Amino acid sequence: MRKLFTLFVALMAVVSLSAKKIYLIPNDDWKSFGAVFFVHSWGGAADGDAKLAAVEGDDNAFFAEIPDDNNSLLFVRAQGESESIPWETDNLWNKTADQTIPEGKDCFRLTGWETGEWMKYGEVILPTVALVGNYGEDMWGANATNTMTPANDGLTAAVKLTLAANTYEIKVWVDGAYMSLNGEGDTMYRILRDWNHADDVNLVNDGRNFEFVADVTGDYTFTWTYASKDLVVTFPAKDPTAVENTNAAAKAVKRIVNGQLVIEKNGVLFNALGAEIR
Repeated sequence: MRKLFTLFVALMAVVSLSAKKIYLIPNDDWKSFGAVFFVHSWGGAADGDAKLAAVEGDDNAFFAEIPDDNNSLLFVRAQGESESIPWETDNLWNKTADQTIPEGKDCFRLTGWETGEWMKYGEVILPTVALVGNYGEDMWGANATNTMTPANDGLTAAVKLTLAANTYEIKVWVDGAYMSLNGEGDTMYRILRDWNHADDVNLVNDGRNFEFVADVTGDYTFTWTYASKDLVVTFPAKDPTAVENTNAAAKAVKRIVNGQLVIEKNGVLFNALGAEIR
């Protein structure tokens, strides 16, 4: 009987120690100032607190083990020397909203200070790309946000806006952060446009916005390339005869060189932005 009791206790210990890995992919805000991360979980036999450790070979992810039967949790961002969750102190800098772990998911990817999305760790998640501008009823708010739809190959995303002839000011928004046109850090992107409208797209002085002239009422397509961070603005088709006459008068010939659209004028090549190619 004593042996059976000892075996029972040992089995219960194994069950109570059963744990699962949970992952966190913090954004740059959470990773700033040398912060450390914790997870607080509940819902099973006992609550659990754990400090997250970096995933070996993955600079973007952290993990911890939590009780296997805990399916509710929140993540905590704390002062860098913290060894446990510093509840009710100034060393607790941020925490997420309460989360329920979805079936088949084990990784929480932050997209804001308190919000994020669940995924399976190792799954490729494309960033959310949207446009914000003064083309909607609410100039910079939710009504003016248009999220781009990824293409089936996962290389680009696009959104089509029906615009009246006017001048518009627009920001590019990737995973909740405004992208920059002035090349600060790794947030720079380029604006490309077809040659017949090259003079219609101009950068705004603050380095984040761009503005362009919608010369006719119609559908304008904005296409984002994930890898190169290029934003291509496609205007409604103009009268082909007028376009051809304009090119002929300027003695300009369009060519594709190394996969890039270039313009040849009197033997000199220019890129789509009008800069001379040497």
